[in-house]
Amino acid sequence: MTADFARWYAEAFMDEGARREQRWNGVVEVAATADYETVEVLTRLAFPTPIPASGRKSETLAAVHSKLVQTISGGDTAFDPTHSARELQVLAAAVLARLAPNMPDAALLVTTASMGSSRKPELPMDLAGLAEAALVKLSERKQVRQEFASIKLAAPTVEYKFDAEILAAMEAGKIQAEFARLRDATAAAIERVVSDQNRVVKVLHDRQELDEEELQMLWWLTGGYSHVSEKPFAKIEDKLLPLTLAHELAKMTAVSPGPGSVRALLLRAGVGTTKLKLVDAVNAPSAKWATEVSVSTLVSPVTTPIHFALEQRAELESTDTWQATWAGLTGLPVDLQLPAVTLAELFYREHVFLYVGT
Repeated sequence: MTADFARWYAEAFMDEGARREQRWNGVVEVAATADYETVEVLTRLAFPTPIPASGRKSETLAAVHSKLVQTISGGDTAFDPTHSARELQVLAAAVLARLAPNMPDAALLVTTASMGSSRKPELPMDLAGLAEAALVKLSERKQVRQEFASIKLAAPTVEYKFDAEILAAMEAGKIQAEFARLRDATAAAIERVVSDQNRVVKVLHDRQELDEEELQMLWWLTGGYSHVSEKPFAKIEDKLLPLTLAHELAKMTAVSPGPGSVRALLLRAGVGTTKLKLVDAVNAPSAKWATEVSVSTLVSPVTTPIHFALEQRAELESTDTWQATWAGLTGLPVDLQLPAVTLAELFYREHVFLYVGT
């Protein structure tokens, strides 16, 4: 058990005994097999909203939620999520804190759900802060170049030694068995070579994608031209800048969670720090664009609230009737304002989760 979890659980529930150990085992087990759907459910539990963690009718999260609840208790058959909502929230947050340093999806969704600290769940840890720190480390780790020694392949060894006595005996059955053993040893050596070669190819491919990502972003910034707006950055309306430029950067991103310089790139491109109403940013683009960027089936009121706003605007074909529904489902205020660059960075992260993946 980590010291952090021991402290969090003790502070929240005044329990330092066997149940805490049991819950820790559950946290570890959930984290060991977590995928993007698990992370979605965990984030909904950690950031309570009107949207059920088990999903809406159009979603397929019920089975994931059911399994998670059973596992996270550490095998406690008496655990009742209905009467233990607070404990479930803290445990879900603990799993996310465990996942964030190594799983981009977890770190991304915690920050997008937090929505620039607009959602502040009562937790024994600064979950959003932990996720932000994790994203920095994850981005740095993605950029580390492999040392040549780590990808250099060694000559394969065939683990086989011929038995001279079998050859001398000249018995067909035994010789045939010996050749079969040689065949298996050779096949195993070839499999090791192929496996190592595939590993090296993946390293080189990932490096190529990262280099291409960096190159495209730098050319985009140098050119200073938006293909979505069909205008130079300097001539784009302030309300259009955050989502438009964030989307263009996200489309160039090849590896999650993206470079750590995204905020700096957005600022350099002209997205400012002045607060902007989310409603104005969502209503600024065309309805066609709003539809195109929100087609993912993973769009969620909890974890991708900006894409969800665009989805609602597109579905209702209006710039005003979507707002009340959006606020009711997300639990966020209609008049929400954030610095323009923060809106842009959050929208970028939502896109990376929805369309780039881990």
